[in-house]
Amino acid sequence: MRLKYAEDFYIRSLLNKVKIEEIMTSPAISVNCEAHFRDVVKIFQERRVRHIPIVNKENEVVGIMSQRDLYKLQPPHKNEDGVWVYDMDVMDGFVLSNVMTANPFTLFAKSTLAAAIGPMVRNKYGCIPIVDDKKSLCGIITQYDILKIAFDILQEGQPNV
Repeated sequence: MRLKYAEDFYIRSLLNKVKIEEIMTSPAISVNCEAHFRDVVKIFQERRVRHIPIVNKENEVVGIMSQRDLYKLQPPHKNEDGVWVYDMDVMDGFVLSNVMTANPFTLFAKSTLAAAIGPMVRNKYGCIPIVDDKKSLCGIITQYDILKIAFDILQEGQPNV
């Protein structure tokens, strides 16, 4: 479906004006590349995030781990109490630097939302780590962040739903 010209222009203009820093999650939850793999699992479970940037000692982004990556390594199973758990002995056998996605695509906080949407759609990225000029992690933008801003725009001038 093709939008009318005025609506199309408004949306394109908005996407090219909104800076990532306005909608990114900052600070991003991250893990050091030398951490034990069980630390990654614990963060996914406790913080309820789906993507974790992996950083080195200088806080530079060197990789990313997604919840989907974790499921591929070892799907969780239900324990006797009906709670989804991972076998931590199996998890301890993984080396984070060997299973993370190395050298992920990154953007700068001053980049626009339009600069994030293209790569996310074309490459099926669930998130993009946001870095500063020194390549240090300063935030993360996810598909959820983009959906949230779209929802906020839809709600402008509307009664609370």
